Amino acid sequence: MEQKKAKILCIIIAIIIIAGAIVIGVKGFNIELIYTNRQEIVITNNTGLNLNEIKEIAESVLENKKVKVQKNQKFENSAIIISKEISEEEKENIVNKVNEKYSADISKDDVNIINVANTRIRDILKPYILPGIITFVIIVLYFLIVYNKIGIKKVLLTGIFTPIIVELLYYSIIGITRIPFGRITNSIAIGLYIASIGAITVLFQNEKEKLVENEEKEND
Repeated sequence: MEQKKAKILCIIIAIIIIAGAIVIGVKGFNIELIYTNRQEIVITNNTGLNLNEIKEIAESVLENKKVKVQKNQKFENSAIIISKEISEEEKENIVNKVNEKYSADISKDDVNIINVANTRIRDILKPYILPGIITFVIIVLYFLIVYNKIGIKKVLLTGIFTPIIVELLYYSIIGITRIPFGRITNSIAIGLYIASIGAITVLFQNEKEKLVENEEKEND
């Protein structure tokens, strides 16, 4: 019965991964706004800006468009407004509303619309690849050294394929559900990777303890 459930689970996982691969291959990921082709404007005010208020203003002007507002790291009193497209008229309306809100005198001519190219997925993942490979190799070697008694083949297959399948399943679900791909999803992926390694460690440890117990009983 347990083997049947395990087979059904494997089939479901395989279907999700294949479906995810098809969706990602056809549509790609639904990339976060911060990584897509976009336009930005930088609003600067000497008296400071509240990001939530700036976002409300931007959303009221850029209706039916994705909007992100973030702090400008270079200047304390600046905010960056990001959207797929910002027209000159929309820029002017935002500047006027900010001036009205903060009793400021920001000139629309001092605010430029900046075109920003998209970031490739491989560039988004690049910072994670080398550390991930190094830690993965170290962990698999650790498993082989500590848990070789339960079978080298089993340790290798479980230790290598479980984290990979977990990641493939996770990103397939992200692709199918169209959840925005970016910093949050990648952070969750790291968490799932760590959790899968932890689960494998517990599994191997339990099997090793059972093996030791059986050996002690046989010796007795």
